[in-house]
Amino acid sequence: MKRSHFVLSSVLVVGVILAIAGFAEEKPLFRGGVISSAPSAVGSWFGIARPCPADPASDSPTHVAFCQAVCGLCASIPGTLPPEVPMMPIFMSDGTVAAEDAGEIGRFHTSAHGHWEASSEDGLPDWMGLARTKATFFWLGSSYNQGGFPGNPVSAEPYGTCCFTNTVRPRFVAYFDPANPNEMIGFIQPYAVPAFTDPKTGLAIVVPYNGTNTLEGNHIPVAQNDLLAGPLPAGCQNNLGCLGTYHFVIRRIQPN
Repeated sequence: MKRSHFVLSSVLVVGVILAIAGFAEEKPLFRGGVISSAPSAVGSWFGIARPCPADPASDSPTHVAFCQAVCGLCASIPGTLPPEVPMMPIFMSDGTVAAEDAGEIGRFHTSAHGHWEASSEDGLPDWMGLARTKATFFWLGSSYNQGGFPGNPVSAEPYGTCCFTNTVRPRFVAYFDPANPNEMIGFIQPYAVPAFTDPKTGLAIVVPYNGTNTLEGNHIPVAQNDLLAGPLPAGCQNNLGCLGTYHFVIRRIQPN
């Protein structure tokens, strides 16, 4: 290969890597398959989420008002929300989102994977006229007796410490000022998808093959439903599996 071709190829590869990682000066914005150069959520982020309603004794009036705007009295299922969740979401320019959180340490679940996009006119609450980004993703989790937190300690259940027993799919909504795109305020509403595993073995319980679709034989979970594959319900509906609402601030991890 000629040196000029090698140098050009190297420059192109580096440019693609930087764009995907969100390190380019102008972050691409994913809107239903169309990329623009407006400031966006593309990049790696870090922050801490805590349950709504916000505590006025320890949190800012902005967060108290934000929780009220998002979820009112912010009902939650008792004993299901840890007091905080440090997290590291990554938004990529093709609309893919991945997320890690500290809950993976004490109560194991996998990395979360899903989709994000710019959000408007879709029924989600507006906040202070800021640009809005929304995402949804899900992870696979182990039994709840593998670790705990204050108010929900380690359980003495005999099964499940080794196995896949649950799935959680959150709604993730964040707001940012295009003039200050390196900080976002937002909320998370995690929905627990009904279990579709055998509690003793951790193996998925599947629909038997019926001869109508060769791709679905012995691979479709019995309890698969819209919470896993379709749109999430509006707001946080505890009767449909929403555990509660978190509020957070995340900041973009800057290139060194």
